[in-house]
Amino acid sequence: MRRFLVSLAALGNVYAFSDAYADQTLVESKDITIKAGLDIGGDAFFLPNTNYGAGSYRQRRSGGYALIQDTTYAELYGKPILSGQWKTPWGFTVFGQASAIGSTTLGDGDAESLSQTTRTPRAITLEEANLGVDLPFNKDQKLIIEGGRQKFQIDDGFLVGKGAYSSGDRGAWWYAPRFAFAGPGVIKYQGKHIRADAFMLENNTNNNQTRNNDRPETKFEGFDVTLFRSKEGGNGGAVYEDRAAYITLAYFHVRKANIGAAYDYANRADRQGMNVTQLSWGGTFIPVKTWGIDKHFSLYGTFVSEQNSHAGNGYKGVSAYATYIEPGYTFTSLPWKPHIFYRYTRFSGGKNPHSRTKHNYDTYFLYDGRRYTYGGYWPGEITGMYLAPLSNMEIHQVDLTGVPPIHLLRKGDELKLGLHFYDLSFLYPSGSGLPSTVGRHMSDEVDLSAEYSFDANTSGAITGGAAFAGPGGKALAKAGIPSGMNVPPMHGTSGVLELYFYRHF
Repeated sequence: MRRFLVSLAALGNVYAFSDAYADQTLVESKDITIKAGLDIGGDAFFLPNTNYGAGSYRQRRSGGYALIQDTTYAELYGKPILSGQWKTPWGFTVFGQASAIGSTTLGDGDAESLSQTTRTPRAITLEEANLGVDLPFNKDQKLIIEGGRQKFQIDDGFLVGKGAYSSGDRGAWWYAPRFAFAGPGVIKYQGKHIRADAFMLENNTNNNQTRNNDRPETKFEGFDVTLFRSKEGGNGGAVYEDRAAYITLAYFHVRKANIGAAYDYANRADRQGMNVTQLSWGGTFIPVKTWGIDKHFSLYGTFVSEQNSHAGNGYKGVSAYATYIEPGYTFTSLPWKPHIFYRYTRFSGGKNPHSRTKHNYDTYFLYDGRRYTYGGYWPGEITGMYLAPLSNMEIHQVDLTGVPPIHLLRKGDELKLGLHFYDLSFLYPSGSGLPSTVGRHMSDEVDLSAEYSFDANTSGAITGGAAFAGPGGKALAKAGIPSGMNVPPMHGTSGVLELYFYRHF
């Protein structure tokens, strides 16, 4: 899931002081303000018949593995935040932010085939440490220059959204509270109908902390340009969620990346020298008034191209892509105002993972959940979360949510109920190292969710679901069993029960 509190994640593309998030003011004068805040979050999971009976394996300190057939685990994290701004006498504002994250995983550890967060890991890491200037041209235009460790996202985060991975000794693999990229930084232009960024960034990797499960160290530079229309009263130049409609072109070049042997023939192989281009769009932009299409019908989508002619990690080059298309409609005249969408997602792959050209898609800095809490780009809470590679696969997804007109604890709170269905298939089973005879179908999954928002600072959710394996899903789970371990009895179903909470002080 990894998609907690969308509203706070939106601050990745803005510097902001907002009383909506209840930050405590430490210093306040005519021109200088310093504030402090604290994020805390936690989750708990029970996954009966983990990975269709193949289980999750916990590496023993003394050597070998222990089988966990019904995985139970929990995570906690805390993030203290210090931010400040100075309104200079010369008409511009200087701002900065510093934060750290402490996190841990309890219980069995995550339910991947080989669990990455066993043995109660815990760590404290630096998150943000940045300084910038806000240069206003007029009420509708400004230039922001921000250097250092910072959140940065392009649109919904499908390509660029997360600069750090939470796993291994860092803990909190599922909650994934780390976002920040390292510098040098970003230059942002925010206009009334145009948003543009020029960036030079790198992800924050540490294979010692993540038990050699981290993404390749990647230094990249590029740009993005967005044409948008803001929602009434919104500021689409600063906040993605405030855009009624948009179209974005983005590009980056990987200047340097880790191409060590650990990434040979992997989905994330051969990043150095790669050119990545993205075209994305979304919102309500079809000018047809019949059935309220101009206001209630949305269409989101993206196309990403990855090209590289430099040899690395066993390949002579890269030619890969990903795309999704997502039509949706909100029935505002019906009780609960149900919103339904269908999303087709395709991550490219090849028949031979050891071919001269890599066709398996690399997700790079994918962040899940910019627009929806559930129903994001990890396809489901079971197979999509713990088994699926997000490469060499296609996904059919149907999502239905509604908001009943009730309030549980206060007048302004909100309960959202959801039904989520996923159909996962390989493009080529052989491209994921499986026999082609197993067939393409990986799994079907149905999840039910209830999300509760007390206010802008407090939220939580509970979810239950079941996944039904196809031949490809069973083969994938079986392939994850460590060498030397016996294959347990395999069943056709797996389940999940999960809950999480979030609080900002």
